[in-house]
Amino acid sequence: MNSYTHIKEALQLAEQAVYQGQMNLDAANFQKAQMHLNMVQQQINEQKEQASGDKELKRMEEHLRHLREAQQAIQQNF
Repeated sequence: MNSYTHIKEALQLAEQAVYQGQMNLDAANFQKAQMHLNMVQQQINEQKEQASGDKELKRMEEHLRHLREAQQAIQQNF
C-alpha cells in the first residue's frame, strides 16, 4: 500500500488554516487555507492517477471535500 503521509500532513495544515480562518475571519488566513486546500487537491489528483480506487485516498478526498465546504461557509461570512 502506498504511503500518503505527505497528503495527510498537508490535510492537517489545511484543516488548521481553515479553522484558524473560521476563528479570525481574516483575509490572510482565508488565502492561506485556500493555498493549502489547492495543494492537497493537487497531491490527491497525482496519487489518483497511480492508485485509483484506493480506500485511504478516497477518505482523504472526502476529508478535503468537508474542508472545502467549511471554507465556503467562512467565505460567505466575509
